[in-house]
Amino acid sequence: MKIGLFIKYEVVPNNFEETMIKKISSYGYSFDNENPDYVFVFGGDGTFLKSLQRYLPILNSVKFVCFNKGKLAYFSDFKEEEVDEVLSSLESDKFIISSHSLLNAKMNNEEVFALNEIRIENPFRTLISEVYIDGTYLEKFRGNGLVVCTAFGSSAYNKSLSGACVSTDLEILQLNEIAPINNCLYSSLHSPLILPKGSVITFKGDFKEVVIGYDNKVLKDCDSNEISFSLSNKKVNLVFKKDHNYIDRLSKAFVERR
Repeated sequence: MKIGLFIKYEVVPNNFEETMIKKISSYGYSFDNENPDYVFVFGGDGTFLKSLQRYLPILNSVKFVCFNKGKLAYFSDFKEEEVDEVLSSLESDKFIISSHSLLNAKMNNEEVFALNEIRIENPFRTLISEVYIDGTYLEKFRGNGLVVCTAFGSSAYNKSLSGACVSTDLEILQLNEIAPINNCLYSSLHSPLILPKGSVITFKGDFKEVVIGYDNKVLKDCDSNEISFSLSNKKVNLVFKKDHNYIDRLSKAFVERR
């Protein structure tokens, strides 16, 4: 069994990686950052999202174990002091593996992947885009931008736009609008739209000055007048404790505790 490490070095001691490599070896596993079976992530949610991009080519064969070194830790089920417990039980039935499809956006010959959301925004002038769902015209949007998210991403940027929080047990796409223009001349749906897996959302317009954000990365100078979004065949496999509960996680992240 091969274990890789993805570490936010600013939040760990200087010798942390060396210590972890020795610990991995002491449990009979080998350290391999190129083609691991498991990746131990030490950091916050941003660190985990960066690790997905790092292992994107082999994503379906990798399992991620996230140890919280951040603040919110929405993706992390473990604390650093539980490393030995995880290593001693890694191949047992003590944990569960939760698989989730990544969101994919295609434009010309380029494509990007994200676990949370992909958004297009025009920081210079009003974004104008026709929106199609499975080839059927929905609207001509005018505003600051558009966001497509997964169930995981529904509690991220989408939530700040008054989008619905969707259980991560569901595989869906959610379309939401950023500061839409709605008046007697122009109008759009002005509401989040939740669609089932297999749906394709397409934006058509002049996207030369659009900024495309996907999770914590940014793509500038989009050279396309059409962008299509769908759930991809790439999946992220997350290791959680058996008592992992979506509602409890949602409550801990966003609701004041009693």
